[in-house]
Amino acid sequence: MPYMQEILGSTPRPPMERITMGTNYYHRTNICEHCDRFDEHHIGKASAGWTFSFHGEREEITERNPLGEVIASFDDWKDRLSLGKIFDEYGTEVAFEEFVRMVERKKQEKCNHTEYCKVDHPSHAQENWLDNEGNSFSEGEFS
Repeated sequence: MPYMQEILGSTPRPPMERITMGTNYYHRTNICEHCDRFDEHHIGKASAGWTFSFHGEREEITERNPLGEVIASFDDWKDRLSLGKIFDEYGTEVAFEEFVRMVERKKQEKCNHTEYCKVDHPSHAQENWLDNEGNSFSEGEFS
């Protein structure tokens, strides 16, 4: 049985006007106060009905991760986020504590991207994992 059908049962999908779009979050570092230049790394995405989906890096050095920083858990992200600022895709700064609360609240959602991939897209399952708290991580690019 497909994951979404298993999780949601035969519940009809809500009308599109009631579906809230997802929001991507980014970690900014090396922010220049004079020219507004910064380095940015995708943290992940919050979507209605889903647990937070984190972007992670398990391999030490890749083209996407030239510095070799392994990010495989929410704890890894929390350590890294203390060294910069968090922004949503609209450019609004999000306080660290607010971001952590949002991720914790979303753990109650029914759908989890890693579990979805295991069932409905097994060819992508190796790119996705759960950390020790059950947070969903994806190694590839997504938005």
